[in-house]
Amino acid sequence: MRIREQAHWLATIQIALPLALALSATASEKDDPSTALAAFALRIERSEQALRKSPAYGSEAEQALAYLHLSRAIIRALEAEVLQDADFPYFRILDFWLREGGDNPDQRYAFSPIRGGEAYRIWGRLGSARRVEIQLYAGEPWAGTGRSAGYLAFEDIEIAGDGSFSVMLGTERGVGDHRSWLRNPLEATTVFVRHIYDDWNEALPGEAHIDRVGLTGARMPLPTPADLARRLHAAAEMLEKSATVWPNFVQKRYVKAGPTNSVSKLIDTYALGGAKGRWMAGGHFVLAPGKAVLIKTPATRAQYQAIQLADMWFNSLEHANQISSLTTRQSVRAADDVYYTVISNEDPGHANWLDAGGLERGVFLLRYDGVLGEIPEAQHPSARLVDLDALEGLIPDFTRVSENERQRTRAARRQHLQRRSGR
Repeated sequence: MRIREQAHWLATIQIALPLALALSATASEKDDPSTALAAFALRIERSEQALRKSPAYGSEAEQALAYLHLSRAIIRALEAEVLQDADFPYFRILDFWLREGGDNPDQRYAFSPIRGGEAYRIWGRLGSARRVEIQLYAGEPWAGTGRSAGYLAFEDIEIAGDGSFSVMLGTERGVGDHRSWLRNPLEATTVFVRHIYDDWNEALPGEAHIDRVGLTGARMPLPTPADLARRLHAAAEMLEKSATVWPNFVQKRYVKAGPTNSVSKLIDTYALGGAKGRWMAGGHFVLAPGKAVLIKTPATRAQYQAIQLADMWFNSLEHANQISSLTTRQSVRAADDVYYTVISNEDPGHANWLDAGGLERGVFLLRYDGVLGEIPEAQHPSARLVDLDALEGLIPDFTRVSENERQRTRAARRQHLQRRSGR
């Protein structure tokens, strides 16, 4: 056995044994925050070892992104399981700062734990978003251990003239100033609100807030040591799950599911825990110098249509200071009613360029929201690998963009995301 392999084997043993002891601790020991924190630290080490074994752990850039992915998983787990409270809820935000799970650059995700069967009020404003929607999860559908437990589409949310909305969650509609209602079944564990933006403009971005009915104004009790230990154990479990599930998902759903530089069939995501009326397609790209992936996406009747890039850890690529996503409203449509989008590391000069940011491989996702019925096969997307210098002959009405225009676009994107996230 080579020295490097031996060291790796010893490190694995050193992690596995203490973790096994921590997980098999007695009830009283598990109620100790110190024991729980030790288990959390060991889960970090075990997650790191798993990421290093992943097929996504390839180039130096991908290795660095692995540790960024793990860092985000740590923060997410602590926020979701240690800091959030279902009785005194605030929304946890998933945005360009904390990314995971093929997160959409056009969306602002707001998550909160809830108690199934209890009453909550969600309120806020649409702002400059094109759509807002609310969904309930029972368990963790993203990890294969749960399901969608309820969904309120934009069309079912009453938006006032000033853009405000108020939605009640509960077992029955009840009374109050809420204008919309969503049943909160006993098995529900999480609620999240999506604001969806197809035009990244300078207008106010909208907001969402949550309160548990009957506890607004109540005094929040201090946690006991046992409470905090329980939360840390839950955070440790979530950390390892979220760190490892996404690279495995990319391998199964994208890398092994179809040929490189091709697009999968469009699917209805509601069956997989997504939103009603949302269709998606995707694929994985591999780029060599001088090459590009050319994607053709015909116009559809979807109310929102977009494409984005993600890395092999399934985190969206940098999308404030890099153009790694485009909606149809941000894109140029050719005379044949098709959006031609170019994925490459070198700027092709075309208006619809998705910048791979120096990555040799990654994932692309196409989303269609507000779809009534099905999308005809003639409007399904397609992709192929091409030479960069052949693009002008392959794209009708080739619309050229200068570097100065790219800089203005990146500056505007950054400013919009700063407003959207409040950062």
